[in-house]
Amino acid sequence: MKKLDVNICKQLREEEGKTYEEIANYFKVSRQAVFDLLDKAGTPRKTKYSKYYDEWEKLYYEGISTYSIAKKYNCSQTAVHKHLKKKLLLREMKKPVPEVT
Repeated sequence: MKKLDVNICKQLREEEGKTYEEIANYFKVSRQAVFDLLDKAGTPRKTKYSKYYDEWEKLYYEGISTYSIAKKYNCSQTAVHKHLKKKLLLREMKKPVPEVT
């Protein structure tokens, strides 16, 4: 049995693009064990959509809806929404109430 090693996990994750599950299978441990180890080591999390995050933010600032962004990138609207929410980009969904003068 291979010993769970943070440096090997980082290499597999960052350089080889392995998923948490693939790394867990390699070491014969749970996916959560790999996640916890890398999280404690301060390794930034990446998803299969991470490479699109800057583009999503740009499109959102241009007024494109999360639904349209998700459709363009063939992913769920939830994935787009969660990323933008983490970045505090979601605009107020309510329309401003006109002032009465």
